[in-house]
Amino acid sequence: MPVKKFACLLICLLLCLPTAAWAEEPTIRVEIQPHQVRYSFDLPEYSFVYVTYDTANDSGETVLYAEDGHFEGVCQLPGTFEASRMGLNVYTLGQRQLLQTRLDLPDFSDEQAAGLSAEGAASRPENAAIWASPEGVHYSFLVPDRDTIVLRCKSAQEWHKITLYAPDCAYAGTVAMPFTYADDTMTVTVQSASGATLLEESLLMPYIPPAVPVDIPSARLQGLVVCIDPGHQRATQVETVQAGPNFSTMKTTTVGMAKGAVTGRMESQLVLEIGMKLRNVLMELGASVCMTREIQDTFVGMLDRADIPNRVNADFVLRLHCNSRSGSENVQGIEVYCPLSSSYAQQVADINSYRAMGETMLLAMQDATGMHKGACTLNDTYVGNNWSMMPSFLIEMGYMTNSEEDLLLSCPQYQDRLVQGMVQGIISLAQARGLIN
Repeated sequence: MPVKKFACLLICLLLCLPTAAWAEEPTIRVEIQPHQVRYSFDLPEYSFVYVTYDTANDSGETVLYAEDGHFEGVCQLPGTFEASRMGLNVYTLGQRQLLQTRLDLPDFSDEQAAGLSAEGAASRPENAAIWASPEGVHYSFLVPDRDTIVLRCKSAQEWHKITLYAPDCAYAGTVAMPFTYADDTMTVTVQSASGATLLEESLLMPYIPPAVPVDIPSARLQGLVVCIDPGHQRATQVETVQAGPNFSTMKTTTVGMAKGAVTGRMESQLVLEIGMKLRNVLMELGASVCMTREIQDTFVGMLDRADIPNRVNADFVLRLHCNSRSGSENVQGIEVYCPLSSSYAQQVADINSYRAMGETMLLAMQDATGMHKGACTLNDTYVGNNWSMMPSFLIEMGYMTNSEEDLLLSCPQYQDRLVQGMVQGIISLAQARGLIN
């Protein structure tokens, strides 16, 4: 075969190879430092990924967001002193593995002197104070005749086992818990060096709501009154009430709420977080906002959730919830529910107009989040909707029984997208009803 013809054939064959064959395989880049590993990687086709890591004494998991596909994060290793192996994994939110690496960590034990604890039964810690803040677990106590103890801090998202040395047997410090969600339980255990439990306490990671905006950068929604109703609360009280103003049927509280398939989080906390973010964005646009609740430890009854917006003469009420469907873990989507045959609802709008309003809200949220599964439904199921004297929308923002949506719903950047969609929905509805320009 002539050389020229062979060269042409070779070029054609190379051009037929997939583009991926020329592209560099994505890898995890790491920088190892004492008690932490910084990492980065590039996955341009993804905006959200799920990262896990583990050593013999530390583990954690978190959702990362990157608008441009360049991800960066830090693995916290407060309990890792001796040379050890570490696994670092990157998954889709649906738990399909994308990247992984195994690292050999050096010995950091020079930072910690070896203790020589006394033999025999250990005493319980004295003057013990263990508490939580957004920074993590704080501890202070004295363990007589024990210059070495083991501190274990565990939540659903991370776990650390730390050997502490104190020549005076007095221990104080902080264990960072950056991957533990607000209002999640942390178990703190103090053990002797031999493994005997000396003290154990359960703490809640505090939820610090965003401060009320002081500056109002826009008057876009000035004069508009919006009520936000974060569904549920930590403890449910059973009550039976009239289902609606023109209904003879009664409605009894359904005990329970959605719980995260992966995160284990309570629906009541999740909707409160999103509701408080929504409050601030609406206020920054000049709206007046009424919240039916601002804390977990409160009780708001079914009728109260309608009476509160009715009393303030709200223009709209958004009832925030998260969905669940046992046995159908693949179900996803945003759902909007409007009242159907309530006499109060009929005074607000006819059925077709109400459906159009609900679909406007749904479309705005789908556009903002990219989640295009879901539907708008009119029914008589929800007491708060039935008793509302203004446009009322019960919004199921996603399925916590779906692992992907469960992780997304607790991700701050996805929460921001949900808020953006609801705000745009309010703007469109207010314009349609002639409340704003």
